[in-house]
Amino acid sequence: MQLHARHFLISFFSFLIVLSACKKSELPEQPEVPIPSLRMNLDSTILANDNFFGTRLSVILKNFPEGTSDAVEWRVENPRIAEVTLEGVVWPKGAGITYVFAKLLNGKGEAKCKVIVTDGNDYKYRLVLTDKGKSDFSIGRPEAFLSSKAIERRRKRNIPIDESDLPIAKQYLKEITEIGGTIVAQSKWLNTVTVNVKDQFLIDKYKALPFVKEVVLVYVGKRKLSSEVQKYVDSPQPGSSGNLGTSIDYGSAALNINTVKGELLHQQGFKGEGMDIAVIDDGFMQLKNNPAFSNIRIKGAKSFVYENDDPYSIDTHGVWVTSCMAVNKPGSYVGTAPEANYWLLRTEDSATEYPVEEDYWTSAIEFADSVGVDLVNSSLSYSDGYYLPQQRYTANDMDGRTAFASRAANMAFKKGIFIVNCAGNEQKWVGTPADSPSVLTLGSINSNGTQSYFTSWGITADGRIKPDVMAMGGGASVINTSGIAENRSGTSYASPIMCGLVACLWQANPTLTNNDLMEIIRKSADRAGHPELPFGYGIADMKKAMELARIKVGSK
Repeated sequence: MQLHARHFLISFFSFLIVLSACKKSELPEQPEVPIPSLRMNLDSTILANDNFFGTRLSVILKNFPEGTSDAVEWRVENPRIAEVTLEGVVWPKGAGITYVFAKLLNGKGEAKCKVIVTDGNDYKYRLVLTDKGKSDFSIGRPEAFLSSKAIERRRKRNIPIDESDLPIAKQYLKEITEIGGTIVAQSKWLNTVTVNVKDQFLIDKYKALPFVKEVVLVYVGKRKLSSEVQKYVDSPQPGSSGNLGTSIDYGSAALNINTVKGELLHQQGFKGEGMDIAVIDDGFMQLKNNPAFSNIRIKGAKSFVYENDDPYSIDTHGVWVTSCMAVNKPGSYVGTAPEANYWLLRTEDSATEYPVEEDYWTSAIEFADSVGVDLVNSSLSYSDGYYLPQQRYTANDMDGRTAFASRAANMAFKKGIFIVNCAGNEQKWVGTPADSPSVLTLGSINSNGTQSYFTSWGITADGRIKPDVMAMGGGASVINTSGIAENRSGTSYASPIMCGLVACLWQANPTLTNNDLMEIIRKSADRAGHPELPFGYGIADMKKAMELARIKVGSK
């Protein structure tokens, strides 16, 4: 038994030695087969949404058989944050993180790239409400939301105070604010609230509010630091017009007034005293420090532009426009309503062109109504120039009741305000709010009575002729920011020249309504019997307007 065991062990170890030797020589190690792989040229990319620069992605094939196609199908995980073109270019859309995937068309591989979108933009949305909610005010106590002058205008014109006068419910405003962002404008007439937000995806939460029926993007712009936002505290300027008398040396403004025979109103002592005029315009740079404006009566000034609340800090257009009416410097320059009171309201962000300016305009004219103004001059126009293509108007929108600002103008007219607006300088159909039937739209003539080449004109979508009348706008005299007279051209100046004279005419005939005045000014023009483009009813004639006003008053 022991011999057999020993023999067995010797045989077993001999077998192992033979097997080991056989493994080395007969079973060599096989080389590793490379595994095909697909990856992006970038593992991740950061895009700045406020710069609108895209990044091109591509795929890198490794260890695929020669001739393998690198054609891929691109897709993005969250299309609200980024989008990818067929060529693999990634574009930012909204702040956040997502992934872009590239899948080989042969299905043999997929790669991904992390996309981080940062955002330095602010967004403004117009929230269109279903209603104004349960009011915190009562029609029976209008003094809580309207000035005594606004209430008096309604009483004098027999205009009822109704639901449209009530502000939007505080509860609605509270719920909107709690979502985030800042309320920058609101309209009690059109049931809208405009909010400024840093996160554009708050739109989902706004849409979820039960009283919000539509959300409209009205602004996209570079975010400003809080230190850049201006702070302004208003103070009125009492003014001291003195006694102009009836024989006035208009200085360089003479042609502005004589072209439409406005001096005849002044000669009878009507220079706008007691009339309140709101100027809705660009900024009024340093107007209160301008020597030419030192004695005009300014009841108040306000900027409705969210990024800058100082109406006197930037922009000069409002200075030129206001001078046509307000300046009262005999022998140098006298405007068309030198004894009127003025409200200076800034609604234009001259650095951009977005629909939010109509929201500001609407807030401004509602403010003007609430403080009791009689007339509004608006040398502004909105048509097809917005930076947001989907918000641009067409001629078919100009029917006097579709555009946002036109709807606000119609409401203001119903509240008894007389509105004068420039036709625009685009040599085509007029924009909003000039298309409104409730607005006296001014085109421009030169000193010789010919039409200024730049004047916009046309037939509105509902068949009305615009502009309504013409006044001096080609080479009109204005006061600049240094207090010196200079000539400028634009329908922007024809508008205030006429607005000031309408104020004087209304002062002379206080029982007339704004509707009466609209009819009288049109009938006074030299083509009233046969209106024609581009003149409309023609060149206004304030002498004839005075005669028509007397007849109208006598018939009441």
